Amino acid sequence: MASTWHQDVRSRNREEFIQAGLSLLIEQNFMNVGLKDVCERANLSKVTFYKCFDSMDGLIFAVQQKILGEISMFIEQHSSARSSGIKSVEGYMDTWIMFLESHPDYLKYIGFFDHTYRDHYPSAALQESYQETVSDGAVGKVLHQYIEQGVQDGSIRSGLQLERTSLFILEMIISLMQRLAFRGKLLQEEHGSNVQELAMTSKAFVLHYLKK
Repeated sequence: MASTWHQDVRSRNREEFIQAGLSLLIEQNFMNVGLKDVCERANLSKVTFYKCFDSMDGLIFAVQQKILGEISMFIEQHSSARSSGIKSVEGYMDTWIMFLESHPDYLKYIGFFDHTYRDHYPSAALQESYQETVSDGAVGKVLHQYIEQGVQDGSIRSGLQLERTSLFILEMIISLMQRLAFRGKLLQEEHGSNVQELAMTSKAFVLHYLKK
């Protein structure tokens, strides 16, 4: 019983640190946030932090994994197979546009994360844990299934390498959504096209490329 209580407390504390890290790291950029800032925002001690994470990198990765999990759930909740593969992909793209509108801070966080860890992982353990999250998530798998559905029903052209095509489209979506989340307002001021219009144009490009 005592062990379970301690586990529950540790789990709650861990979640408090994740929520504090999420807000702080977005507000102040990764490089400007230290352990002291996170502990103050969470209203917990450094000793408690080290009971939950080995380092700030561990916290940053935990937040990223939480965000990827929520993206997977969002896609599963708002995207479903339709009458044809191409229509399923269209719905998938619409779901990403909905996510951009409702969770722009999450996309900004992914942008900060990608920049901070653009060419390395801090440790083998974090790399392994992160890669498990990516491989288990529905984000890429759902798109792959929809493209495969379209090839089979004839709404998407054959001859595509499904793995490469779905990966390319997914990476393109994430990259564009990050930029629109960060600079959407300025892009509209500078070029006269709003976030919604740019996102819809990207959807049209993808569908045109895939259509038979």
